[in-house]
Amino acid sequence: MDLFESGPIKKKKITAEACVHHLWFSDNDYERQGTLIKCNPAIKSKADREAIRDSLINDKIDVIATDHAPHTLNEKNDSYDKAPAGLPLVQHALPSLLELHKKGVFTLELIVKKTSHNPAIRYGVVDRGFIRPGFWADFVLIDMNYDSAGEQGKILSKCAWSPFAGVKFSTKIKATYVNGMRVFDGKSVRSDSLFARELHFSR
Repeated sequence: MDLFESGPIKKKKITAEACVHHLWFSDNDYERQGTLIKCNPAIKSKADREAIRDSLINDKIDVIATDHAPHTLNEKNDSYDKAPAGLPLVQHALPSLLELHKKGVFTLELIVKKTSHNPAIRYGVVDRGFIRPGFWADFVLIDMNYDSAGEQGKILSKCAWSPFAGVKFSTKIKATYVNGMRVFDGKSVRSDSLFARELHFSR
């Protein structure tokens, strides 16, 4: 982490990202999860996890990403040296971050900044990444006090598994909007592409 500077992303020539699984899991989870959490770079100790979390908070790391890699469960159930690296993470990225918020790890403002504002700034995505007049309406509606006790939860990824399966989250995404159109209603994702729009970049 000493290689990175703290500060606003606009002033940086070298930026860094952290993935949600490195913020959630540690090497203590290998006994239960095994190859399901095999990834590159590997999930390491709690001390490494804390260092990554701290570097997000002090602005050395600028973006929170997913590195979504939906390998099949059959592929992941191979021996550790043969199983592919990577996890399906899009569905549970935000709920896991919100759970860390509730545990006092991250503020809501930091989560929004690192998952939405900073990526749009870094890549110069025009009229995206903020809720502002004239910007495309990309946002989620969240129930911040959701009781998931006893709920298994449907895995939306086509690979049909998740390292977060069985985790009882206390928040729920009620709807997702892209370009002002609801593409997720809390249960299923729209299969058409009528909402799609071309992205434009300023750099």
